[in-house]
Amino acid sequence: MHNEVPGVNVTSDILERMRVASDKSKEHARDEGIAIARDSLLEVRDIIAGVQVSAPFGNVKYALQVFDVLTEPPAVVGGQT
Repeated sequence: MHNEVPGVNVTSDILERMRVASDKSKEHARDEGIAIARDSLLEVRDIIAGVQVSAPFGNVKYALQVFDVLTEPPAVVGGQT
């Protein structure tokens, strides 16, 4: 996202976490990406009204795993979670 999405800045710490995970395997990179998203969500949850999480390659189960860190389930919008 750092180079692909205009206006998005990814910290060097996050880039390093992803580099180390990617060097291990695609699965490690996926799991680290989910962990980073969870960390980010917890950091901002008290100052935001909502969040959009994309499903990589249509794998909704990975996007939903981001919300596992919340005590309340994600809100249902339009019949989908």
